[in-house]
Amino acid sequence: MAGGQDLAAVRGLLALLDGVNRAIYYLVGALLAVISAVVLFQVVVRFLPALTGINLSAPWTEELARFLLVWVIFLGAGVGCRKAQLIALEFVVRGLPRRPGQALRILALGLCLYLFWLLVSAGYQFVVIIGRTELSPVMQISKVWVYWSMVVGGVLMAVNTLALMVEALVERRDIRSIGGMASTD
Repeated sequence: MAGGQDLAAVRGLLALLDGVNRAIYYLVGALLAVISAVVLFQVVVRFLPALTGINLSAPWTEELARFLLVWVIFLGAGVGCRKAQLIALEFVVRGLPRRPGQALRILALGLCLYLFWLLVSAGYQFVVIIGRTELSPVMQISKVWVYWSMVVGGVLMAVNTLALMVEALVERRDIRSIGGMASTD
């Protein structure tokens, strides 16, 4: 009975994570909309008044769009890890028999987890050492807000990669067939 409860608890945690990912997915969409609006504003301010001989600029728009894009990249990559939707070379894993293919996939995910740990570690060092003293050139905001994207994104990527692995184990599925990967059975 306890095994069934444990399984239900794991599935509940996976569902909770999927809900968080869905919220982040919509946040990324909203950030992309803000980036589009800011860049459009930059174009309008720069080129329309120039037609009348007035030179205006909004230098903060380029900086804001860049900082938001950094967040979009890290958050989007984190969500993409949940269903193995990041770019991968799958032909070797698919071409191998089931057990060696799964083992290679798990090894690759383990290496990714190590990379995510390095990302979190380096990002945190940027937050602690550099970010507190460095200001953005135009908006004069602390770069801590940008560097936190590495930490948050790295943690999100690691958690979602672990969830992918747990899902394959709990559901007794071939890890190569979860998400964007095709089954080789």
